[in-house]
Amino acid sequence: MSGEEDERDTKEQFDTALQEVLREVEEAEKRDEDTTGDGKAGDATTPNTSAQEQADGE
Repeated sequence: MSGEEDERDTKEQFDTALQEVLREVEEAEKRDEDTTGDGKAGDATTPNTSAQEQADGE
């Protein structure tokens, strides 16, 4: 390979890596903006029904 081909390969690898990072950032932003939950994730983790009833009142 010539030096010119090596530079082209390096630039393509950099561009591909940069695109992947930008894609992951966009996906993370979408996850952060997701407000569909009602904030009661603890209800799913406890079998204690009285604790769940108390959480519903908060």
